[in-house]
Amino acid sequence: MFSVAIIGLTIFGVLLLTFLNKKIDLLSPSRLFILIWSFAIGITNLKFSYLQREWNGFGWLMLMLTLVSFLGGFFIVYVINVDKTKKSIPEIREMLRNQLVNKNLLFKILVISFSLYLISFLLSFWIMGFVPAFSPRPEIRSQWSGVFIVGMITHALPPILFFSSIYFFYDKESSVKRIVVFFIGLMTFFLNLLILHRFDIVYWLIVLLAYLYYGTYKLKLKNVVIWVTFLISILYGVSTFRASKFISNAIYYTSAMKFNVKYAIITEPYMYFAMNVENFVMGVQKYTDFTYGYFTFNPILSLIQLKHPLNEYMSINEFPDLLTYSYNTYTMFFEWYRDFGIFGLSFLPFIWGVIIASAYYNLRKKPSLSAVTLYGAFLFVIIFSFFVNMLGWLHFVFNLTVLYLIAKFISRKQKSKTIEI
Repeated sequence: MFSVAIIGLTIFGVLLLTFLNKKIDLLSPSRLFILIWSFAIGITNLKFSYLQREWNGFGWLMLMLTLVSFLGGFFIVYVINVDKTKKSIPEIREMLRNQLVNKNLLFKILVISFSLYLISFLLSFWIMGFVPAFSPRPEIRSQWSGVFIVGMITHALPPILFFSSIYFFYDKESSVKRIVVFFIGLMTFFLNLLILHRFDIVYWLIVLLAYLYYGTYKLKLKNVVIWVTFLISILYGVSTFRASKFISNAIYYTSAMKFNVKYAIITEPYMYFAMNVENFVMGVQKYTDFTYGYFTFNPILSLIQLKHPLNEYMSINEFPDLLTYSYNTYTMFFEWYRDFGIFGLSFLPFIWGVIIASAYYNLRKKPSLSAVTLYGAFLFVIIFSFFVNMLGWLHFVFNLTVLYLIAKFISRKQKSKTIEI
């Protein structure tokens, strides 16, 4: 409905204008969540593709139930913390600037982490026999994650690049170590491009974004524009590389777009956003084979090596083709519906809303390097909640855990001397 598109995009525009207020927290979870979803619902209801359909009452009800449940979790934590002392953004920055970081220990961790990453890359190449970037079928890159532990370590770019990035804020003396850390970061980034794990790069950038915003004064509007442009380039550029054999016109016609073919370049970014929400709303109307926790607890099942046996036993289709389209992602929330139906959309978004908001208010009350890295990881979840369920990926949970533990381990004490950032 065009009226819904206008309402959604108006809400999005108004929230963007609030970013001009220097006193607000730009990265607060509720603001970002509403910003992302008002935009997603708005552009989806422009209905630029003939593949899209009008939503019925049940689809709308499930979508609104999910979003209200998630925001309800945020609101509960807000009420609990409304009277408690919270640090302002400038106070948080000063406390993080004064954060003691054991730079020698961090350097050793980076060297060991990169060594493990390089070994895992070489072992994966030896076992799988190909590198996705040089394969005639680069879309099979996901098979690199099929080698347990070894494959998971090849996803460890976020902690390696994040701590390589912030290392330069804390070590301003040793040129040799700084060069080594720069080399570690550069090689990790290059190897990741060969594997085509684009979301690992975005994961790193968003956690680093949180650190730069809460821990430094370097994040200006111009830098944010550059940041967003780089994020879009990574997502769209790697995607284009993977699908280089398809020209934009072919994507335009297979997507059954309504606008003129001369605007075909718009097709992929539009469908990237719109079809996730479209598939969710239409999918909840058709899906009946509930899996009772298979997707919700996927990280645990993967860790104890029960995921694939259960998959074979239950004949689970990871990407159900409910709509007979080539677009097979259904937002973050559809997996919870696949597991538990309406109950899953009522309960699980609320629980995760509480968890994410709690991480946010922990950062506001007790700023630390570990608190900002944890919340940065959850920002990744919020920003891509319109797309897939990061919380159901073992490598996401693995990287979140590594980020938090390393940050905690290298910054257990405070000192009064200010570190210039």
